[in-house]
Amino acid sequence: MVTRRNDTLLLRIITASVGVPVLLFVACKGGGSLLLLVGLLYLAGLRENLRLLTGVGLTPSPFIAYLIALTLLLVTYFYPEQFPGALVYALLLSVLPLVLFFPRYSPPEAGVTFLSTAYLSLFLYLYLLRCLPQGRSWVLLALVVTWAFDTAAYFAGRYLGKRRLTPGLSPGKTVEGFAAGLLASALVAALFARWLPVGPFLLFVLGAVAGIAAQVGDLVFSAVKRAAGHKDAGRIIPGHGGVLDRFDSMLLTAPLIYAAARLLT
Repeated sequence: MVTRRNDTLLLRIITASVGVPVLLFVACKGGGSLLLLVGLLYLAGLRENLRLLTGVGLTPSPFIAYLIALTLLLVTYFYPEQFPGALVYALLLSVLPLVLFFPRYSPPEAGVTFLSTAYLSLFLYLYLLRCLPQGRSWVLLALVVTWAFDTAAYFAGRYLGKRRLTPGLSPGKTVEGFAAGLLASALVAALFARWLPVGPFLLFVLGAVAGIAAQVGDLVFSAVKRAAGHKDAGRIIPGHGGVLDRFDSMLLTAPLIYAAARLLT
C-alpha cells in the first residue's frame, strides 16, 4: 500500500513537472493558443462529466452539449466581453429541442445538459482573465494560487491531517490540509502585489477566498464522482486522473479572480 502511494506521488510529480511549464508558457503567450488549450480542457472535462452523469441515471445529450460548448468557445474568441450574455443562448440551445424532440428529449435531459455545459464553461475565464489589462499577471495569479492551495492541502493532509473535513463526501480531505491550503494560497497571492496594482493585504484576502473557492470546486465533483461510483473522472492525466480531477478547483477560482480583477482595477 505504501509503495503504491509513493509510486502514484512520483507519477504526479513527473506529470506536473511537464504539464505546469507548458500551461504557464501558453498562459503567458495568450491569444488563440491559450483559448485552444482552455477549449480542450473544457471539451475533455465535458466528456468526463457527461459520462459520470450517465452513470447516475441521467441522460444528457452529448450532441447538444458539444454544440453549446463550441458556440461558447466561438463567442469567447470573437466577443470575449459578451461571454456572460452568451449563456442565455446556451440555455436556449438546451431547451429548444424539447419542442422538436419531446418525449425523446425530456426536461431533465435539458436541465442536466445546460448545467453541465454552463458550469464547465467557467474554464473559459482563464482566457478571459488573459484579455484584461495586465491579464498575464491575473491569469498567472489564478493558476498559481489554485496550485498552491491544492499542493499545500494535499501534503499537509497526507502527513499532518487528522480531522476529516467532509467525511461523508471526500474522506481524504482534512481540516489541517484545508488550513494549510488557505495559508499557502493567501501568501502566494500577496506576492503578486509586485506585478499588480493591488495592495498585498487585499491580495492576501483574495488568495484566501480563492482557496475556499478551490476547495468548494473540488468537493462539487467529489459529490458527482461519489454519486456515480467512480474514484476518478478519467485517466487522461497520468497520476492525476481526468481533467476534472486536476482542474476542478480552477472552475471557481478563475471566475472569482476575474470578478475581483474587474472590481479592484
